[in-house]
Amino acid sequence: MTYTVTNQWPGGFQAGVRIVNRGATAVKDWRLGWTYGKGQAVTQLWGGSYTQSGPTVTVTNAGYNATIAANGGSVTFGFLGRFDNDANPAPKQFTLNGSPCATS
Repeated sequence: MTYTVTNQWPGGFQAGVRIVNRGATAVKDWRLGWTYGKGQAVTQLWGGSYTQSGPTVTVTNAGYNATIAANGGSVTFGFLGRFDNDANPAPKQFTLNGSPCATS
């Protein structure tokens, strides 16, 4: 998966995420999780639904993108967020349906 900050301003940012399924089996009803390290918070998301508890964010699929096709299929979502510190580093670790996933 790829996490990209596409725009940033004092105290806020916009980011996009792309999940690619490199496996031979489709992924259904996906759930992507990560933990922020500098007080960031998601404020609005499109292409799915999100919950955030402290620094931990969980994004679940929308109805129209619930399945990630096998062998290179992908889904994307985007969001707006805020941060209270001077830095807005990307999360280092992500999980897909509870298992670690590779980042690029």
